[in-house]
Amino acid sequence: MNKFESLPIVRRFREQINALPESPAPHVICGVSGGVDSMSLLYLLHRHDLKTTVVHCNYGVRGENSDKEQQLVEEVCSMWGIDCVSVRLDADEAKGRNFQAWARERRYRVFRDLKRELNADFIATAHHQDDQVETIFQKILRGSGPISWQGMAVVDGDLFRPLLGVRKEEIREFAKEQHVPFREDESNFSSDYARNFLRRELKQRMDEFFPGWQKNILALPDRVKDFEGLANELLKRMKSEAGGLKRDELLRVDQKLWPVLLLQFLKEELPYVAHSTGFLEEVKSLKTVQTGSGLSITNNIQLVRDRDRFVLVKKSEDLNQQAVVGRGELKEAQKIGDITVSTATWDGTLDTKNLLLDVEKIEWPLKIRNWSEGDTIRPLGLDGKQTVAKLLTNKKISSVEKKRAKVIESFDGTICAVIFPHMTKNGQTGVISELVKCTSRTKEIVRIEN
Repeated sequence: MNKFESLPIVRRFREQINALPESPAPHVICGVSGGVDSMSLLYLLHRHDLKTTVVHCNYGVRGENSDKEQQLVEEVCSMWGIDCVSVRLDADEAKGRNFQAWARERRYRVFRDLKRELNADFIATAHHQDDQVETIFQKILRGSGPISWQGMAVVDGDLFRPLLGVRKEEIREFAKEQHVPFREDESNFSSDYARNFLRRELKQRMDEFFPGWQKNILALPDRVKDFEGLANELLKRMKSEAGGLKRDELLRVDQKLWPVLLLQFLKEELPYVAHSTGFLEEVKSLKTVQTGSGLSITNNIQLVRDRDRFVLVKKSEDLNQQAVVGRGELKEAQKIGDITVSTATWDGTLDTKNLLLDVEKIEWPLKIRNWSEGDTIRPLGLDGKQTVAKLLTNKKISSVEKKRAKVIESFDGTICAVIFPHMTKNGQTGVISELVKCTSRTKEIVRIEN
């Protein structure tokens, strides 16, 4: 083992890389600002020959300095043989908004667009241990509950933070020793932003009055795990076999515990969705909310009462959306709301995840619309007709979600298929009509994906 490989920061970096699911050869999109943290991360990726695509976002807010940072990143990537994408963003878009929040939202949108385009595995960022302390501390100061004190994870979905266990000072020493080029962002010396206030003013006083406070902050996530375990035990009793939470079980526990339990429930069901600021303040109203009503978690997701349980429901922004498509249009897949419709040559293989209709048995064009009370269908395998309403009930589709179901109607008014708002427990996305089923004579199909 040479001197470089024996460095603590290098050993920890290699451990994090080896623990990745796609190890040992992941493709990462790496956000690089030009500062010491991200340039050190880029250097580590380079020295380990990991397939890397760099993204640099230039907001143009610091004039010549912003351009010099972009130039540094591009020149270093060129020297090290690393693909680099520089993106100029218009800071005027942030007028009237929190600039830091806007900048983060925009750069992560760029990261994910490129990740999807290149079919990369992870988005690597240079968050370090000091960032972790600040993240947890800010959450405490802003009144977040214990479950939020867990801070950031090294691997969180498509995000990868290999330096999360490394102190800022270690990174600086590493960059100095390895001669890693970087530029200092002068905004880091301003107290205008919350993090900089914590770093440059409050931290010094905390170190003076509460030695070891950062270590104590970093110990909170382990304590939260115990707290989370208790919440999970309570949730097990509350979860309904039909999905969601049993209303009577939730109302039975102390109302003070509702926010904790609901946050844990949302963390499990919607791990990458941030709830609205007013959601927890309205939780106490769950006791009186009527069937069909509920609380907004995000702009398009609600926690809705469905008789004896609470379920998560996507708001039907496209509830009245419908489309008419001709046979020729479906040579290229058409997306209508959550439904994708296309035609294809059939090889005789049945597809249990999607709905397949015989093209020649359909009166064209097709209409995709919401179902209505008078709709009937002759379900596959049955001789007689059945109302769509009864079919949805038989398939255990809740009264809250029934209205999100769609039908495929041919030009002559025949209901060719019913598309459920979600996959059922036995894996069905919908039901087709006996009249349009595929047989050994079928050559071309309509494929409906939900």
